[in-house]
Amino acid sequence: MQLSGEMGLPPRIALPIFAVIAVVFIAIMGYLVKAGLTEGGTALGYGAPAQQGDARDVRATAAPVTMVTDPPGTFTVPQTGNGPIAQTSALPGNTVGGGGPPAPVMQELAAMRARLKANPKDLAALVTLAGMYSDAGKFDQAVGYDQRALALDPGNPDVRTDYSTALHQTGHDLDAIAQLDIVLKARPAFVQALYNRGVILASIGRRTDAVAAFEQFIKVAPNDPRVPDARTTIADLNK
Repeated sequence: MQLSGEMGLPPRIALPIFAVIAVVFIAIMGYLVKAGLTEGGTALGYGAPAQQGDARDVRATAAPVTMVTDPPGTFTVPQTGNGPIAQTSALPGNTVGGGGPPAPVMQELAAMRARLKANPKDLAALVTLAGMYSDAGKFDQAVGYDQRALALDPGNPDVRTDYSTALHQTGHDLDAIAQLDIVLKARPAFVQALYNRGVILASIGRRTDAVAAFEQFIKVAPNDPRVPDARTTIADLNK
């Protein structure tokens, strides 16, 4: 694009006009690219895919309000195994109210499913699919893939910790804690399991146990960026 001689405009006028047009053009293109990459919210309508086998944070739920009036060590919620139930859409890959993930994510899903069809014991594909569904907030579907992965690799602490997160998010808190206990029995200093255990215990009103879990987490990983949150939670639990 020329804005000088042929247009009859002197350079001192033409150049500022060109600069303004360029800035507007770049801003519009940036917006369109961003919108295309985040179609449907995020990767599967909720969140971007995670690297396979990375242990996920539990989504913390506030401990019952009445817990502050109970004696230390008591439970304020009966241990029924029912916890927060994640809101998921009916169809894989679709967000609530319509829409869906971007084409690259759909291609990755299709590729992983094809790998499993060819080899039902493809551990990497199972872990990848579990991670994608977890990050999309579809924990009910992630559970099945985590279970299949653990059947092939029961000693994998990352997968088992991810599995516990999916259990917690689908309302199975006691099962989630049991899975974390398995991890910590084999690896007492596994940081993610320690932190998640504290969150789940706090969410069902087990204050003393939650405090102990968070204190152990801080002891094992004093430089972890979640330490301030853990200290705040401990202070709240001890009120």
